Formats: sequence, structure tokens, C-alpha cells
Amino acid sequence: MWYNHFSKGRQFTVQNDTSRLITIPNLLTLFRILLVPVFVITYYEYPEQRYISLAVFALASITDGIDGYLARRLDQITSFGKLCDPVADKLMILSMMFCLNQTGLLAPEGMKWLNSVVLYTILAKEIFMIAGGLLMLKKGFVVHSSILGKLATAMFCAAIIMVFPGVGTSPWHGQIVIQNAGRWLMVGAVVMAYAAMVFYILDSVKKVNDAKKK
Repeated sequence: MWYNHFSKGRQFTVQNDTSRLITIPNLLTLFRILLVPVFVITYYEYPEQRYISLAVFALASITDGIDGYLARRLDQITSFGKLCDPVADKLMILSMMFCLNQTGLLAPEGMKWLNSVVLYTILAKEIFMIAGGLLMLKKGFVVHSSILGKLATAMFCAAIIMVFPGVGTSPWHGQIVIQNAGRWLMVGAVVMAYAAMVFYILDSVKKVNDAKKK
């Protein structure tokens, strides 16, 4: 099956047959999804060694960059990858945010009420994005991630690493400063994520209108 893909007035096609389904980039995407329960288990089972769960998150973040690079370099861009790669990112980031929400690390100091707001605002946004992606796929379109979406993901990853709880119960002063900076970066990432969603909606509408004209 072939799906039409429009970008900046040019039409491309993305192959989605089973012969191209099992590729290195797609396997890395599936591997990243499998890392989600590993992260959650290590986070709660080893509270004094949370550097293990942080290492799992870092590994997932690295595979995210590698699979995109290999997909382009090896000409293995598939509809499966375009749809599931961002889903894998969302699952990993949301699982991390759920964990951090319990320790009140998602919002700046003195604004603890923002923790749940940050979490559930992003959750609602991601549900909307997944539903929108499935709807566009049903219509025969694959809407790829925008630069705003990639920037938001990078900001989330950086913020999560910065606010991640350290080992032990007595954080040193430098760690507190880094965590506070990470919390503000987290808020900025939320704003960027919603900007990406607006771009996604406008891009989707444009693709549908272009298809109707052709």
C-alpha cells in the first residue's frame, strides 16, 4: 500500500508493505516502546538507584535519534515508522512524567499546583495528537513531525534529565539549582508542545485541501 505525503507543495509516497516493515529503524522504535515498562519498574523498584531508570531513559532517547538517522540514510522511511516513532516518544516521556509527578518535580518551586496541570495538559494533548494521526492515516495521509515537535521533545528530554531525582534524600546545592532550571524548562516544553500541535493541525488541513485540489 502507498500513502500520499505532501510537503511544501511537493508530493511524495511512503511505502507501507510488509516487506519493508521489518527494518532496523522500526526495530529500534519497537525496542524503545519495550523500554517503557523497564523504566517504570526500575524507577519504583530501585528508588535508591534511580540512575538505573535514568540510564534506561537516556538509552531510549539515543535510539530515537539513531532510528531517524538510519531511516533517512538507508531509505527505510515507512508509514509504520512515521506513525509509531512519535508514539514511542510520547509513551516514554509520559511514563517519565507520571513518575516525576509523584515527587512534585514537574513545576517550578512554589508552584506545586502546576505539577498536575503540566502532566494532564500534556496527556490531553498527546491523546489528541494520536487520535489525529490515526484519523489522517485513515484518510490516507501520514503527517510527519515538525521541527517544533522535535524541539519540544528535545526540551522535554533535557528538562526530565535536569529534574530527575538524585540518589539519596539530601540533594546538594548545585543539584537543586539544576532541578529548578529544569522545571522552568519543562513549562517551556509544554508551551512548545502546544505550538507544535497547532502546526500539526494547520499542516493536516493543508494536506487535505491540497489533495482535494489535485
